[in-house]
Amino acid sequence: PDGSGHLPLHTALQNNVRLGSIKLLVKGNPPALQTPDNSGALPLHIACQHHYSVNVVKHLVGLDTSTLDAVDRDGNTALHLACRGAKYDIIAMLLGKYGAVSVSKRNTLKKLPIDLLWERSNDILDRESIEYTESVFRLLTAHPETLMNVDMNKQLMR
Repeated sequence: PDGSGHLPLHTALQNNVRLGSIKLLVKGNPPALQTPDNSGALPLHIACQHHYSVNVVKHLVGLDTSTLDAVDRDGNTALHLACRGAKYDIIAMLLGKYGAVSVSKRNTLKKLPIDLLWERSNDILDRESIEYTESVFRLLTAHPETLMNVDMNKQLMR
């Protein structure tokens, strides 16, 4: 590992390396899938926030579905990080293919995945995109109580 605790797999995912190379790195070191970096992030967490390929994320999840609900040191799941990175295709895949992904799990800052998407998407152009709207819709549809939770939290903060 480097100074951040990154194995070659972590670094490759952060740098958008192609799926074929990711497969080789995993084949050469299968335990890397369950190896967190210094921030507690598993390779799936890094892929969901930084990688642009849905197929890479699908591949990682297909190898080990237990990583879907694993949390990093800040309590973020793969879905939290996909929302933070505004990775709309990955959000859709996680919610569509893996309905068990918890949209109601809060991180250590008490943030839901949708909260991170809203915070990340302050850019007006992004908020007007179809992908953004579809992602918000998918998150709310998966857990309708989220809207009530967000409204309650905003009222409490006033």
